[in-house]
Amino acid sequence: MDYETPSTSHVENQLHVDDIVENTDVATHVYVDEKKKAQAILLGEMLGLYQAVSVDIDKIHELTLIVREARQQIFADGVVTSTAQKKKIMEEFYGAEAPQEVEVQPPEVVSTKGSGSRLPSRVEKALKLKNKPMRQCKKCQEWGHHDSRNCDKFKEKEMMRSRRNADV
Repeated sequence: MDYETPSTSHVENQLHVDDIVENTDVATHVYVDEKKKAQAILLGEMLGLYQAVSVDIDKIHELTLIVREARQQIFADGVVTSTAQKKKIMEEFYGAEAPQEVEVQPPEVVSTKGSGSRLPSRVEKALKLKNKPMRQCKKCQEWGHHDSRNCDKFKEKEMMRSRRNADV
């Protein structure tokens, strides 16, 4: 049998940008792959820098300043850093000033339907039945957890009688 087995290597299965002509799904996958590669490279560079400067506190401060400056250059208009700037933007957006004092009322009492109802386990049922006092049934004269209204022996006799009557 001469047939080729599919390649399992992830690198061989990746598409190149030259192969993209019309299929937008393929373009999306290539974009995601390129983004992941770029993120991995960036993370490696950042980790390498951190490890290189982690010994000297002056280098740590210097790298921190460089990262902050780079952040300001990359996100020049989009980043709001201070609370005063955030407050000003929110007031401009809503068209009103934020109140100085906020009154908060406690929530209304909520009663959820069906809360507190759970089914007892077999063990709990047995313990509850054990703690009940014994009664003497007036039909069968036995001591137990039943009375004349729900006597099992009487029910059996009643079932036998009803079967006999049904057969006749």
